Amino acid sequence: MPRILFIRLLLLLPVAFSSHADTIRMAVGLALPPYVISAEDRGMELDIVREALALAGHRLLPVYVPFARVPDSFKSGDTDAAMTVTEAAGLAAFYSDEHIEYRNTLVALAERRLQITAFSDLLDYSLLAFQNASHYLPAAYQTMAAQHQNYREIARQNIQVAMLFSGRIDAIVLDINIFNYYRRQERQMNVSADVQFFMLFPPTAYKVAFARQAWRDDFNRGLQQLRSSGRYQQILDAYLRPEAGALSPDTAPVPQ
Repeated sequence: MPRILFIRLLLLLPVAFSSHADTIRMAVGLALPPYVISAEDRGMELDIVREALALAGHRLLPVYVPFARVPDSFKSGDTDAAMTVTEAAGLAAFYSDEHIEYRNTLVALAERRLQITAFSDLLDYSLLAFQNASHYLPAAYQTMAAQHQNYREIARQNIQVAMLFSGRIDAIVLDINIFNYYRRQERQMNVSADVQFFMLFPPTAYKVAFARQAWRDDFNRGLQQLRSSGRYQQILDAYLRPEAGALSPDTAPVPQ
């Protein structure tokens, strides 16, 4: 082998090994559009994670499970990684940098004229939250949920939106982008009524948990490259559209 060709191969070896095309099985919540649209194997969060890993030569294999089962899927060894988690999940894993923020909110029909100035005020209204909300949201919310007599959490967030507009529930707790997505997709009922957003919660930043440190490090490098190149924002912009008929969030945050 010519010496110059041999040297070139040696220079390429670190790249080849660091970007080895591992297939990473990742636990992904199956009902989180526009973050994850499982039926189409895409979504703004899923696209970010997939592309960040692809920059290091890794292939993402989503394993769709109910959101509450994402940590359990990783703990059982069924998956190599778990998406949309924080250290609060208690996983023995290598956590990535924060890759996405969710913006949880309380949504009510404007005609109800709800008066919310503290989390304790929610005790006066029927409340339907996303699955595991009392695990991820602030301690004051968790205290309220434990005391609430008419509080439930469900996995199917499209049901939250339907129950709100049908008048069967006073308020729902979910991410504002998920609410807007399901409202836009609804075809079987009238969802044109004005709504009010109560921005009670700070944004929740999520991470990816990996079984291997090398995967985590590759992901972090890819994520940084997506951000610095502008591709990260491009992915977000492709999924987020201004929503007609929704009032701007104009309620002051509740003190925590």
